[in-house]
Amino acid sequence: MITLEEVFPPFALKVSCGPVILRVLRDDDLPELVELVRGGIDAPGLPMPFLRSWHEEPFAPGAPDGFPATSLPWWWTQRATCAPEEWRLALAVRRDGILVGMQDLHSRGFAQTRTVLTGSWLGRDHQGRGTGTLMRRLVVGLAFDELGAQRCESGYIVGNHASAAVSRKAGYLDSGRRRVVQDTRNGPVTVDEQRVAVTPDTFVRQGGAVAVEGAEVLRRFLGIER
Repeated sequence: MITLEEVFPPFALKVSCGPVILRVLRDDDLPELVELVRGGIDAPGLPMPFLRSWHEEPFAPGAPDGFPATSLPWWWTQRATCAPEEWRLALAVRRDGILVGMQDLHSRGFAQTRTVLTGSWLGRDHQGRGTGTLMRRLVVGLAFDELGAQRCESGYIVGNHASAAVSRKAGYLDSGRRRVVQDTRNGPVTVDEQRVAVTPDTFVRQGGAVAVEGAEVLRRFLGIER
């Protein structure tokens, strides 16, 4: 019988270094992911990291208007957006086998731009251990070495020193600021977002052995030629 990885090649992708493994999010991961979100994401004293406070919605399993149902379309949309013209890789991050966060990789018109966007978050209990820097370096290395990207872009809300530190340690440089609107529990607020970008010349690689599986079938599926 045909395997799930043959049906959807991104499932074959595996990036690992030491205790940390990145793989495309599967439905079997969702219960653990929901519990991770319930444990908290925001770090005390830092601004909300997202443009919408999806992680603070009332926990109402089985109801259509509460968490996690309100987040399922986003997680499934990332998996459904997987074609050469535009693709998203929602990578579940595990450390020592435990789901600790998410690392996203997104591109539109990659064949023309060779540019990807990165975004990530960790559960509160798993922050401050170096995992954020490691997972960012792993996904940037994947983009440069396996997909042939020439530029990786990201951003963080000004004042989020933890996110700024992760970007700096991975070799990102400031590339301008913009005003954005955050949809919070208390209504819309306007904040500054710092944009950052990293290229192969500025990228700070992770020490230690990095293993990548499934890159060739992923490139074929996304129509990427190196």
